[in-house]
Amino acid sequence: MKRIINCKLTKIIFFYCLFFICLNYLSFANAKTYRIGTTFEKNIKFSSEVVLPLSDGKWEVVDRYTYSYAFLYFKGNWIVRVENNEIMEMMLIERANLSGTNMGEIDSAINEIIFKDKYDGCYQRPEYFIVEFYKRGGTHNCLVVRHWDSNKEMYTPDDPSGQRAKFKKWVKDNSIIIPPIAFHSWHSYFSRLSRGEWYLIQYAANPKIFNSPKINFLTEDSSEFHRANIQRYPEHKVTMDKWLALSAKRHQFLEEIFNARNNHLLNLNKYILQNVEVSQNNKDLTDSLKQLNELYKSGAITKEEFKKAKEKILN
Repeated sequence: MKRIINCKLTKIIFFYCLFFICLNYLSFANAKTYRIGTTFEKNIKFSSEVVLPLSDGKWEVVDRYTYSYAFLYFKGNWIVRVENNEIMEMMLIERANLSGTNMGEIDSAINEIIFKDKYDGCYQRPEYFIVEFYKRGGTHNCLVVRHWDSNKEMYTPDDPSGQRAKFKKWVKDNSIIIPPIAFHSWHSYFSRLSRGEWYLIQYAANPKIFNSPKINFLTEDSSEFHRANIQRYPEHKVTMDKWLALSAKRHQFLEEIFNARNNHLLNLNKYILQNVEVSQNNKDLTDSLKQLNELYKSGAITKEEFKKAKEKILN
């Protein structure tokens, strides 16, 4: 009798595990990605909740990929906006569905990727401009802002698995110009309290968009935008501060669409307000006050932060 019960129990456990494996696979298989060559304007939709706005112009999918790590299965797209055959902006978005999977093993794998990867991750590295993160248990929220040595990142990355054959072919076939130095931001949020999906989103932009002064040093370590060098180049710092403020606003938007809990939110208003103060030194007073008022109306800053920043500008 005991043997029969154990046999039945084993079968129940087996089919229970099989059900959740299939559920996770089907969810992964149905994850929204787009074919190479697909174009977008205004926004790109990955699910009913995850609709990401795009800047003006035509964006094109140049890579579509899948990969796995431990128990995590990712699908991703790489989309690019080009002007006069030169890359102006890029976005990479990867999605993993973690519902119905072993929580302990999955949390351990996520922790390895985000906080212990030897090439990149949510921890301060010399080439990172800022790192902001929250971590507790299996929950994390992370923003990294930096500059990019584009040729190194695309063709000879520190992580050999980071090379993209399809992207390189697209660049070659279309005679695309890659900016030697670009701005980059990396956004990640995951909590089982919100949903069983994990998105990793990266943005990159040509400094020309932000009216950057001439860039004379074109390697990662020598760049004017490197954290160790930037204080010697005040005009370049103004440009980087614009990118930092934009990245902070983007991250706040992502926190909202991912339904991040209040106690998981990062304190990013300081970077947004810092850019308003920089603008006040480089534009007229009216523009600075208008920008500050827009931040307040959008909810990006509190009433108290608005009053303090307005006082600082007027004085």
